[in-house]
Amino acid sequence: MQEQLTIFFSTLPVSSAVGCDALRELRLYAVFDSLTALAYCSVALSLVYFTRQGDRSKIGRLFAVGLFACGAAQLMQAWMLWHSIYWLSVTLKAATAVIFLLLAAAAIALMPKALTTFSLNKIKNLQILPLKQVEENHEKPDIQTGEFVKESIALVDSETIVNSLNEQLEKEIADRHRVEEKWQLAQFAIDRSADAVFWIGADGKFVYVNDAACSSLGYSAAELIDLTIHDINPDFPETAWSLHWKVLKRCGSVNIEVHHLTKYGRIFPVEITIDHLEFNGKEYQCAFARDISERKRIEEALREREEEFRSLVSNIPGAVYRCSAAGRSSLTFISSGIEAISGYPAANFMIQPVQAFSSIVHPDDAEAIEQLIDRAIKTKQPYAIEYRLIHSDGNVRWVAEKGQAIFSPAGQVISLNGAIFDITERKAAEDALRLSEAIANNRAQQLEIALKELRETQSHLIHTEKMSSLGQMVAGVAHEINNPVSFIYGNISYATQYMRDLLQLVELYQTHYPQPTVEVQQYIENIDLEFLREDLLKILSSMKIGSDRIREIVLSLRNFSRLDDSVKKPANIHEGIDNTLIILHNKLRARSEYPEITIIKNYGKLPLIECYSGQLNQVFMNLASNSIDALEDACNQKKRAGDSDWKPTISIRTEALNENSICIKIADNALGMTEDVRSQLFDPFFTTKPLGKGTGLGLSISYRIIVEKHGGTLTCSSVLGEGTEFAIELPL
Repeated sequence: MQEQLTIFFSTLPVSSAVGCDALRELRLYAVFDSLTALAYCSVALSLVYFTRQGDRSKIGRLFAVGLFACGAAQLMQAWMLWHSIYWLSVTLKAATAVIFLLLAAAAIALMPKALTTFSLNKIKNLQILPLKQVEENHEKPDIQTGEFVKESIALVDSETIVNSLNEQLEKEIADRHRVEEKWQLAQFAIDRSADAVFWIGADGKFVYVNDAACSSLGYSAAELIDLTIHDINPDFPETAWSLHWKVLKRCGSVNIEVHHLTKYGRIFPVEITIDHLEFNGKEYQCAFARDISERKRIEEALREREEEFRSLVSNIPGAVYRCSAAGRSSLTFISSGIEAISGYPAANFMIQPVQAFSSIVHPDDAEAIEQLIDRAIKTKQPYAIEYRLIHSDGNVRWVAEKGQAIFSPAGQVISLNGAIFDITERKAAEDALRLSEAIANNRAQQLEIALKELRETQSHLIHTEKMSSLGQMVAGVAHEINNPVSFIYGNISYATQYMRDLLQLVELYQTHYPQPTVEVQQYIENIDLEFLREDLLKILSSMKIGSDRIREIVLSLRNFSRLDDSVKKPANIHEGIDNTLIILHNKLRARSEYPEITIIKNYGKLPLIECYSGQLNQVFMNLASNSIDALEDACNQKKRAGDSDWKPTISIRTEALNENSICIKIADNALGMTEDVRSQLFDPFFTTKPLGKGTGLGLSISYRIIVEKHGGTLTCSSVLGEGTEFAIELPL
């Protein structure tokens, strides 16, 4: 390091460091450097001369200065060949380089102006030249025709050029006027600007202020020009001005908020935009200041409202949220209530989320939520949905969400605002309520079924009681009738025999005493003995037939009313059917309004059946009675239709289906029934008969007797317009 400094500041001549052979070369270097310096200075003197002759271009002067500097540098190099001062040589070279860099920058800046000046000078010369030519032509007229024509043509060309130049000048003048008008408008706009405008010099004093600046601070323009920036800005001390100037010069522009002090001592906030500018070689700072007192007041009010809002939101059960137009994946705000719902802090979902809100939504509900929100946005309607969230502890929580999209005037979605509430307890209560309702409904159904069965049982018991009472009455009547009938039936045979004996005695008297007395003869004629003899035996025979019929009816009544049905006993099915038909004989025979109903019996070979014979007889009675009623209705309809060939018929067929069951079928050729009627046929209290004619219990009771009491089946098949068939299957 010391050696380098020694060399840098060394003043030894070069000649002392070289030999004699190199002196000749040094002289040549000195000659060449001197000639180069002379050339630089000659060119510089020429440029100075020409600029002083009329061309005021700064470019020429600048280049002259540069050439003088180059010449001086060359002379110094020649001098230093004998007196070498290294630091001086380096300094000269650096100074020369700096001068040329400055010349280059100045030349680039002045080049547009120089070109414009050159163009204007050329135009002026072109304008002056034709005028001079015209004056010369007037002073020296040529009488020769050829020369005059040539000069006329030249004059015409000159006029054309002059016109063209005039047009260009007029255009440039118009452009200048427009520029000046724009400048005036710009100046007017700045003067009348709503924002305060300040031009500040390097010393901090105001160079220019507009009307708004004067109005906001309470000073006149003249008063403000005498002040500095520190007089109106209490936040800006004078000691900081130099640093501020340098920083702004480097940055170029800055936007800050400060306070201004008015003439009357009021301090108010302003927003200032300051630009560092250079104009005509001078530096300025241009500041645009805007009074933001109202904005600050509004911001303060907004902060207060926001604090109130946050306080209110924090006390609302549930979570309030806002998300951007991108959807719920980009939450801009969500209240702290979400932590109580999901177990995650609200900060996890906002700005730079640790996790997306959709990540805690139950996967089975995510698609339905998006579809519902998209549909609400398209229809511009609020949305409400219930779904499940997965809590941080892994449990599933039910939430209810209500929200609405906020739209811009153009119809674009700005944000989605809504609230989320925890409804897990409500859902649990609803599930418990639904379960209790289901249990209650089940119990209600069971009670309804039990009530229905109770009503049926009650009706059946009432009917059974009636039938039992009727059976007891019938049995009692049959028993009471049976005694005198048996007495009559048992004595008719004796009476008949006695009558025959008496008639035979009369015949013997007539044989042995052919000539009775007059009195006897008279009495024989009076009683018509011959007729009495023939008719008396017939009367006794009729009485015997009547007593037989009475005995059969009484026997049928006793068999039908069976009082010993507490247990199943073997019974003859055919006998029960026949007894039923005997009882119904009065309805089967021909009457004035109905023809006789034909009974077709087709009995198979059946064993005795373990059954409640009295109840089975009741079933046969109900089925046969229904068939008779159906045939009577069909008879009325056939009469109205004029069908005289139709004959009412009831067919009764029995057969053994297999070793374990038998079948009894009772069919008629009435009108049949519809499927709807057939499906309700065995329901309690269902009847198609007129009011007062049927109770709707006969077939229902018959069904219960067959199915419940005997374990069999009772079915009905019907073809509308053809007839109906009841089929009873009983197990053996």
